[in-house]
Amino acid sequence: MDNVVTPTQGRKDFFKIIKDVNRDKRPVIIKPTKNKEKGAVVIGEDDWKAIQETLFLVNQGVDKQVRKREGDEEEDFDKVWNEL
Repeated sequence: MDNVVTPTQGRKDFFKIIKDVNRDKRPVIIKPTKNKEKGAVVIGEDDWKAIQETLFLVNQGVDKQVRKREGDEEEDFDKVWNEL
């Protein structure tokens, strides 16, 4: 299935789109046919949860801590993780 559909196609194939995005891990863009209207993106539930978890970790500064320590020669992973 192509990853861009019109709202009419999206409505017609809604349940198939839900199955496809979850199975294929590939979002589907619903793009309006009228100019200046915004569309939407349908993603699988697992992908949505992963995005939310990533945003949470970034908001907690975990990404900065990981980058700060990636040059360390030797680290006890369990110790580092528990300090985050």
